[in-house]
Amino acid sequence: MTARELRPLGETLGTEALGVDLSKPLDAETFAWVEEAFAEHPVLVFRGQDLGPAELAAFGRRFGAPKIHSLVDYRHAEFPEVSWLTNVDKDGQARDRLAYRLAVRGGAAAAGDPARQGGAVGQGRHDVRRYARRL
Repeated sequence: MTARELRPLGETLGTEALGVDLSKPLDAETFAWVEEAFAEHPVLVFRGQDLGPAELAAFGRRFGAPKIHSLVDYRHAEFPEVSWLTNVDKDGQARDRLAYRLAVRGGAAAAGDPARQGGAVGQGRHDVRRYARRL
């Protein structure tokens, strides 16, 4: 790998961490660098990593005892601290985002009511989509 480096991804959100291979155990010096980077830049991107569930779990454990996600259907069978991020349910059916939001968030009013959606994700200075476009 190349020398360790931090590269801003935009004006407001995200920093790319270069020169770290998370698929291998990190020595104390490299891990201290990662911890310091997280302290300064809460959103770090490690591109081009080839991590299986074992490597991902091992990396996460370096930060302390993991908290197991409450949704059992999305936990990895061997590494319960690893969860799948997917729009496919356990029966192999793709979830429609709007239909899922309506079912989970309480009906048609939830689709257009930011207050019922748990916050104003798409509004004002906290618009995550606006930040993501800059990355």
